[in-house]
Amino acid sequence: MNKLRYILLMLLATTLATANAQTAKGFEKYMPKAVDLGLPSGTLWADRNMAVNDQPGNGGVYYSWGSIVSSDEDMDRPIEQQHRFTWRKYEHGSSKNALKKYCTDSAFGTKDDKTQLDPADDAAATYAKNHKTPIWDASWHIPTEKEFAELIEKCKWTWQNGGYKIVGPNGNSIYLPGAGWAGHTSPYDNTGMYWTSTLCPEFPCYAYAVMFDEDFITWNNTNRNIGCSVRPVKSKK
Repeated sequence: MNKLRYILLMLLATTLATANAQTAKGFEKYMPKAVDLGLPSGTLWADRNMAVNDQPGNGGVYYSWGSIVSSDEDMDRPIEQQHRFTWRKYEHGSSKNALKKYCTDSAFGTKDDKTQLDPADDAAATYAKNHKTPIWDASWHIPTEKEFAELIEKCKWTWQNGGYKIVGPNGNSIYLPGAGWAGHTSPYDNTGMYWTSTLCPEFPCYAYAVMFDEDFITWNNTNRNIGCSVRPVKSKK
């Protein structure tokens, strides 16, 4: 009896392993690549925006700041639980003046002086924990304000097909599409809004985002409930 049970368990384990391998193989084309741009910090940038099954050049999905749930994932949830990019549905506060986490001023909510997203609230870092196919593993994270600043200052940005081709000091490149944003307004074509993981300490209802179109690349203090694109990064090992 014990021998039969052992054989059945081994067959089950083999079946599960085969199924997982087939699933992973089916998602190979969606696995992000870490691009070394030759930056002084050694930061590696993903070749695509965050999404479940996106490819380079596509817009990906939107996340509010500190949310680990994307706009696409909402579609599979009950309507009353869907994240609508409003303060009422925001995870870390019900309004600009009722923040529950990441707050540097008691006038805006519960003060904790956190200015950088915890790993548990980083959509890139937590992706593998929340999805059957870990396209984004825990080595990825949303770029900090300093990491995005380095990308702007050390690379050449060239407008191309509704987004920017960004060439690093070593000649390697990535592409940031202008995927718009979601929230108070509808997404705008050829305009990009990308989150950093850094809070705006003077006004904690905002976090830093990089905003661009064909005519400008700038920093934007963005309402934390707004849905923006995410382009993850990782450190060299």
